[in-house]
Amino acid sequence: MQRILVNCALPYANSSLHLGHIAGSYLGADIFVRALRLMGEDVLFVCGNDEYGTPITIQADKEHVSPAEIADRYHSEHEKTFGKMQITFDIFSRTTSPVHRKSASDLFLRLYNNGFLSENTMISPYCPTCGRFLPDRYVEGTCPYCGNTNARGDQCDVCGRILDPQDLKDPRCIISGDTPEFRETKHLFFRLDKFQDRLESWINSKTNWKPHVLEFTKGLISGGLKPRPATRDMNWGIPVPVEGYEGKVIYVWIEALMGYLSFAKELSVKRGDPDLWKRYWEKPETRSYYFLGKDNITFHTIIWPAIVMGLGDLNLPYDVPANEYLEFNGEKFSKSRGIGFTVESMLSAVDSNYLRYYIATILPENGDSNFDIDEMQEKVNSEFISKYGNLLHRVVSFVVSNKIDLLTRKMDPSDQDIISRYFQSYGEYSAMIKNVEIKKALKIWLDLVQEANAYVNRSEPWKLVKTDISACAGKLYTSLKLLQILTVMIYPYTPEASLRCLRIMGFEGTIEQAYSTMSHESVSFRPAVAEIPFQRVEIKNVNPNSLDLTVGKIEKVENHPDADKLYILQVSLGDRKIQLAAGLRKYYSIDQILGKKIIVVANLKKARFRGMESEGMLLAADDGTSTHFLTVSDSVQPGTKIKIGPYTFNGTKVVTIDELASYKLLVTEKGEVSATLGSTEGILLAGNEPVRPESPVGAGARVR
Repeated sequence: MQRILVNCALPYANSSLHLGHIAGSYLGADIFVRALRLMGEDVLFVCGNDEYGTPITIQADKEHVSPAEIADRYHSEHEKTFGKMQITFDIFSRTTSPVHRKSASDLFLRLYNNGFLSENTMISPYCPTCGRFLPDRYVEGTCPYCGNTNARGDQCDVCGRILDPQDLKDPRCIISGDTPEFRETKHLFFRLDKFQDRLESWINSKTNWKPHVLEFTKGLISGGLKPRPATRDMNWGIPVPVEGYEGKVIYVWIEALMGYLSFAKELSVKRGDPDLWKRYWEKPETRSYYFLGKDNITFHTIIWPAIVMGLGDLNLPYDVPANEYLEFNGEKFSKSRGIGFTVESMLSAVDSNYLRYYIATILPENGDSNFDIDEMQEKVNSEFISKYGNLLHRVVSFVVSNKIDLLTRKMDPSDQDIISRYFQSYGEYSAMIKNVEIKKALKIWLDLVQEANAYVNRSEPWKLVKTDISACAGKLYTSLKLLQILTVMIYPYTPEASLRCLRIMGFEGTIEQAYSTMSHESVSFRPAVAEIPFQRVEIKNVNPNSLDLTVGKIEKVENHPDADKLYILQVSLGDRKIQLAAGLRKYYSIDQILGKKIIVVANLKKARFRGMESEGMLLAADDGTSTHFLTVSDSVQPGTKIKIGPYTFNGTKVVTIDELASYKLLVTEKGEVSATLGSTEGILLAGNEPVRPESPVGAGARVR
């Protein structure tokens, strides 16, 4: 029996989980854990929310609430979402827990006492408008390596490079939008440079890692490792336990990683087994796996291993099977940019077993993959339901309707051979699982399902029942044995559905007993009712919002050179700038609209007006006599996405002017703006704040 520790990247408790999170980190890990436990391995499955750091404070600033309120809200939501997705951790904790706070503080102090934290000064961004030093994620700009204009001050999500706010071109404060000053401040630095040689030697010994993980890590190490600030000027976090650093907190990149260890300690306390965590962290025979997306590779193949080395006597990662990105319509799933679906929105339309199955077929294990609702419907219906579910129903209904006594079975060598081959195929499947090739293992299962269907067709029990009832019973028993093995194999992927299938085929034991008796020739099947195991999937209007409504700020206004009624506007959408043509000269002077915040349809099909391109359209209410901009309060920043009721932008790339008109945007009696989405009506919201015309407009005024 192998002892295994499985850690999953900590999600930020600042927003709902989306399908990219599930595909990137959590589903593959849950499948891996369930399969290994069936095989008898000793597995500990650990995760929790990352509740400190700027993602939480940024969201809190947007909503005018405390960071703790944001963390509490999303911790509760994440627990429920994982439960609905049948992703079951041994512990799902949070970095605000008392155990973690003490553990992280103690571990930080150990690094300091071991000589791996040293004092130095650094130049940090300071926003004169906000009157404070800015955490790195409060600064955005252009990545100097790949040109991404929405790179953060700590990392570029496009090329994966670790950054410093000073590295960014055209840096800007995300709160004020102003260019920050860079001032000197004192901090403790983690001496990554001291681990250069040891990390390089350790990485070079890894022959079982995915090529893209290994190559990316080696590339970063070859560039030379430098000290990295381990404290920050902030008040939301764990206080630095070193004298002279009052008012500063432990940097979240080092503190959150320590959650893997502290959460295991917390579980030890809860289970009353104080040595539990030691068995998974200090016993060298234990293998530790870290499931995460590729944007987290650096932290788990360089920074966390260096921290572990600095602490001493703890196990280094055995494998870091990082997945690449799940995309939607060719773009990375992104909550902040409104790309793709939240897990909750998708679960409102499809059973979690089906969603797990489809995502498993497209796991981005070695390259980016694309989520497609039509493909999901087709795959689930044609593979999981038609090939597997219908096979089960065919066999069970035949046994039940013909009252076949399986104890009278007579089996020939071909029946025993196919059962033996399936058991051997399980060995190939289990090897794939152990090598974290989740998608390939599922392909083995699907091939076996197709073969099982061919076996039933070849056996022709509908003929044998008339000529040789014992031989017929033998073929049906063999079919149920194949289904037993198939159900054990698909269980890690679709747990609830698999247990239902065992019950329908008349297997009275647990999934563990189904596993342990796969090779036995005397398993009892007593199907009583020919129950249909699955209903076909038909998905409609999961998220009907195809409008990318974004808060913009008018930064420049000029008269159109060839159109008397048009202005040409340069508008900031936070991470990018666009040009709009707007027929406003009749209603506003340039001074009246310069600097205004507006609502832009950012995915409207581009058009040209008298030779000038317009990359979207601003929204305004028209009462028949005048035009009134839709706007938001000063606290809402450019780039903020507008929801329609509960719906964020679903990722559709382009809409036409006719499609925009079908949304029937109107001013309500409360002075808010509503949009009709088919049979659903929703209020336009910036966070929790309704969008309104800049000045009072009568109810029923059209918005266009």
